[in-house]
Amino acid sequence: MADINKPKKHRHKRHYTFMIISGDSDGSSGSFHLGHVAAQVLAFSLFAIVVAAICFFIHSAITVSSLKKYTAQQDLKIAELDEINKTLTQENSELENEVSQLSQALNQKVEAEAQSAAEEEQLSIPSLLPISGTASMENSYDDPNSTEIELKAENADDEDGEEENSEAEIDTTGLDPILILTTEANSTIVASGAGTVASVTADVKYGNCITIDHGNGYVTIYRNAGESLVHEGDTVSKGTTLFVVGENNTKLGYQIKKDGAFINPEDMVEING
Repeated sequence: MADINKPKKHRHKRHYTFMIISGDSDGSSGSFHLGHVAAQVLAFSLFAIVVAAICFFIHSAITVSSLKKYTAQQDLKIAELDEINKTLTQENSELENEVSQLSQALNQKVEAEAQSAAEEEQLSIPSLLPISGTASMENSYDDPNSTEIELKAENADDEDGEEENSEAEIDTTGLDPILILTTEANSTIVASGAGTVASVTADVKYGNCITIDHGNGYVTIYRNAGESLVHEGDTVSKGTTLFVVGENNTKLGYQIKKDGAFINPEDMVEING
């Protein structure tokens, strides 16, 4: 009964009044009322907006700081790369200069080697007269089966002093062309071209025989009664002394082979004076 008779508490609804006072001279003002729920919604909304704004500003500040730091790092890397690029550019320029110098040196070396090879090739051609002094020459043929020095003159003088071909029909079958040179004592017999001494042997007609291989298809043969001054395997230059001419070895039999076949030595000899 006590509970029944106890008075009930009534919950009063709260109302919020917002007033807006204008600044007009008439002092007029306006107001509007919000209910309890609407006021809470508005309060929470404003709180959420404030929190969002604060978070936004904090995030923006962090982002800007990160961007500045990143930009500073990138600027530093760009500066380092620029320095590396300058260094590489300078090194590249130096390398190009070195390559140019090496190329020029290589070209000069190739030209010098080519010139040297051409000079060596020219020196290897047996064109020098194989006598250092004055000499008389007789173009003849050598019979390899004979032990005698036979002179087969191509021309002879007739009684009227005119030259006529006295041996127009000489049979040269089996004979080798030879140039017989007669000089004076104290002259020297020399190599007509650079090459290697292929052999030094005895010769039944002339006493001794020196054969020089010039390495270009040419082989020269020097037949003389003097003592050989070179030995087999020696490398000789153009003009190297092979024999010293004395009273008893004034005659030289000079022959040339080209690719294994005898040729006329007179066609190769360069006579000066």
